[in-house]
Amino acid sequence: MVLNSFMIGMIMHMTNKDLVQYFIVNRDLSMSKGKTAAQVAHAATLSTLTMMSKDSPFQERQEEFIEWVQTGMKKVVLKGKTAELEKLEKKGYFSIHDSGLTEIKEGSLTVTALPPMEKDEAKEIVGHLSLLKD
Repeated sequence: MVLNSFMIGMIMHMTNKDLVQYFIVNRDLSMSKGKTAAQVAHAATLSTLTMMSKDSPFQERQEEFIEWVQTGMKKVVLKGKTAELEKLEKKGYFSIHDSGLTEIKEGSLTVTALPPMEKDEAKEIVGHLSLLKD
């Protein structure tokens, strides 16, 4: 049997994990859409640079990180309250604190991000949160 590129792609897709990176935006802050986008971008940059580092606190996730990059870097943005973001920060996840130059108070926790992980694993951590839609 000869496998064409479509069939090979389907086989590879079936073996890939459903890897997603979740970003949790602090809904207690009144950030504009632009400010929110910038803060999520900060979290994406910080998490990517950290995951690529040999000193990453998530060494055990680096193979998943590489697979996540190779399979489209799926991301989901959720909303949470300050206390929920602080709880994730205490667990060592990526956190962004604002410098206070524009819209919000200096030091405010704006976004917390998980490293890329399987969707089912992330559900146990952030499954109670809802999508950021506005």
